Amino acid sequence: MRNLVLLAALYTIAFSGERKKEKTCGPNEEFRECGISCEPKCNEEIPLVCTANCMVNVCQCKEGFKRGPKGCVEPGPDCK
Repeated sequence: MRNLVLLAALYTIAFSGERKKEKTCGPNEEFRECGISCEPKCNEEIPLVCTANCMVNVCQCKEGFKRGPKGCVEPGPDCK
């Protein structure tokens, strides 16, 4: 019984740091635990290759915005 309690305590200590590590994101960005690997970018209309990989704990552009040199912007003149 003591071994079971010890094992439970060790498990709790080992995995207590596995909580969501949420970042502070910039304007027009949102935190995603599992983001897409082909985030829309200003310099490309449609990504040529998009894998199903999960980008873990990332800030990505909100829907309707694209990634540019100055962060996430609306498509248009600021998206260069």
